[in-house]
Amino acid sequence: MIRIGYLVGTDRDRDIVIDPKANTDLTGANDANRLLELCDREIFKWSRFHLPPSYFRKSGGWDVSRVDILWNMVTDADENRQVLEVVQKFTDQHRLPIIDPAKEILKTRRHHISDRLAGIDNVTMPRTLLIRNPNLDRVIRQTNEADFRWPGILRYSGTHNGQYIGVVKSPNDMARIFGDRRNEYYLTEFVDIRRDDGLYRKTRFFFIGEDVVVRQHLVSDEWNIHGRTSRGLMVSRDDLLDEGRAMLEGQFEALNPITQVALHEIRRRIGLEYFGLDAYVDPDGKLVIFEANATMNFKPDFNNQATQYNRAAVAPAVAALTKLLYAKVESRVTNI
Repeated sequence: MIRIGYLVGTDRDRDIVIDPKANTDLTGANDANRLLELCDREIFKWSRFHLPPSYFRKSGGWDVSRVDILWNMVTDADENRQVLEVVQKFTDQHRLPIIDPAKEILKTRRHHISDRLAGIDNVTMPRTLLIRNPNLDRVIRQTNEADFRWPGILRYSGTHNGQYIGVVKSPNDMARIFGDRRNEYYLTEFVDIRRDDGLYRKTRFFFIGEDVVVRQHLVSDEWNIHGRTSRGLMVSRDDLLDEGRAMLEGQFEALNPITQVALHEIRRRIGLEYFGLDAYVDPDGKLVIFEANATMNFKPDFNNQATQYNRAAVAPAVAALTKLLYAKVESRVTNI
């Protein structure tokens, strides 16, 4: 039996939640535990360890003596910086194999990823800037120094799921945030990936250990591509459903070799063992990156009858996760 302790918590939490059946705030986390639950229950057993910011200021604590592996599912360095510091201290104390260490998660803020993935062959990584204490002069200076290419997508830090403030054409268009000293913002170069058919495409990949799994392929008539924006269009056109099906059923092995090489380099540079990537794959196999982080959700439930082909992602994901967990246990034995 391989025993996994997965770590959750947010900066909003006040106290440790002991009851494993109790609801906890999972803001700034992923749903990797749902994929974990699909693994063989005769081989794997898992427990949830809740860590609030006050964990080390309370008496007592979690007993990890019966755990073989720790998995950090606190993944948003914008939302949960305090808890990530707690996670780092916790994992340093117990010295167990860890999936997605907090110190690596802290390097995955949008502007960090923008820098780390720049310059990969056949990959376009739009520049992202972190904007603090914004005013017109400061934004002009920052964007000029970065040679920022307008227009840009403006969003609050720590937001996901397609949330954004607006598409801005110049610093003057950002006046609505000037003088805000409370929030931080990201400004990302907008890249128009619309094809000749007038449609936009996004493919979601999951990196699990050494493997890459194609989780989803969406087509939309809106640039901000999400399931809700693509669902109606795709189910109305068999050719788009066929396109999505081909990506899911073919998986990584069916991708253009150019894409495969680029994805391996992205995994190497990110350095995590479990994370997701949203990107556009052009007809030549080149990538335009939208987002890469461990906060992405796998969502192993499939309610849309027209896109049941998405289930093709589950088996390779579970196989990759099983392989990763065995490798982590072996690393523990090796290091003893």
